[in-house]
Amino acid sequence: MPTAISIIISTSANAQGEQANANFAFNPQATSLTSDRTEKSEAQIDWSVMITAHSPTQPIAKFLDDWGAPLDSGKLAYTQGRTSFEIRPADSAISYGLGWRYDYLLRFSEETAEVYWQYENKKPSSTSQTYPLFLEAQHNERVGANIGFTKQVLPNWQLTTRANIWQGLHALDGKIVGDLSTRVLPDSEVTNIRDSLDKTDAYIDYYYDEPALGEEDLGWHPAKPSGYGYSLDLQLIGKLSDDTQLALRGYDVLGRMHWKDMPSTRYTLDYDANGRPLYSIEGQLTTNDVTQALPWRFEGTIQHQLDNRWQIGAHGQVNDIQDLYQLSVGYQALSDTYPLTITGLIEPQTQALGVALDSHYGGIKLLTDSLDSEKAKRSEISLYGRYSW
Repeated sequence: MPTAISIIISTSANAQGEQANANFAFNPQATSLTSDRTEKSEAQIDWSVMITAHSPTQPIAKFLDDWGAPLDSGKLAYTQGRTSFEIRPADSAISYGLGWRYDYLLRFSEETAEVYWQYENKKPSSTSQTYPLFLEAQHNERVGANIGFTKQVLPNWQLTTRANIWQGLHALDGKIVGDLSTRVLPDSEVTNIRDSLDKTDAYIDYYYDEPALGEEDLGWHPAKPSGYGYSLDLQLIGKLSDDTQLALRGYDVLGRMHWKDMPSTRYTLDYDANGRPLYSIEGQLTTNDVTQALPWRFEGTIQHQLDNRWQIGAHGQVNDIQDLYQLSVGYQALSDTYPLTITGLIEPQTQALGVALDSHYGGIKLLTDSLDSEKAKRSEISLYGRYSW
């Protein structure tokens, strides 16, 4: 019985943009426009790191550590990250790069989150009630290489496309749906929500590189699968007016990972505390070749220069499960040797505040709703740099 019950509830800075014209350089990872001091004929190296996370249910640190804190309301949680290193030869529209990406996205019902937290923290149910179960997970980690091509499509507008080839490192994709009922028992008989289970009817369908629901307890020890994949990155940068610039970026558009001999769990589970037998499992543990759709992500920035020092902007981020936006005000410190822009940001939906430092040579962006990392439910950090010769 413990094995069967645990199976139900124990789931546990972008490449540098091309110039829109000869007067401005715009890094999609940045938050501002900065004076352009690089000639297009020069060779260029760009690198970036970005990690973003949002966990309305509970602090990010707890979300990533088996949901170890009391729950607030919420139906999603995610963390995404990417790194890139790119080289563009002198006088070339073609670039070459290496990259790493990480996606961990969860959708779930609030009742599922409550059951999961009770299980992980060994908390018995205090009432007799029925919990509708729903949890959908997408997890992928990969490394790869890309080739990019930049073309001017209109005056002051440039389109960059990058074709990525990926080697898979980790993967999990699937869902759990059903119902779980609990009953109240004397405290002496209850040490975990498992002890107070009354009935459970759940359908499980997911595939993975490592079992996540205790399948090893059923004698299931599959070999790690091998995976490869591909995706497209798109970037459009241009000027809406002399002082207003727009940048749109899409990551892992039409992305797919192909996994060979991917382990999977697919079955229904029925449990009844008064039944004989207590539970039944119908389905299969197997391996198949599968195709995993990669989580896509879109980002956009519109920036308006009020004068030679002040600018305002709006920034949007959209992935498979959520969209967020930020508003910004920036101050540009003019300098012939090292122009620098300091930008303040606010994300109204999450009440997160941020600051960014941008220059032609590199920058950093920090955004959070709490300076205490153990309490933050929304965090983002971006770093980028550029070297030309």
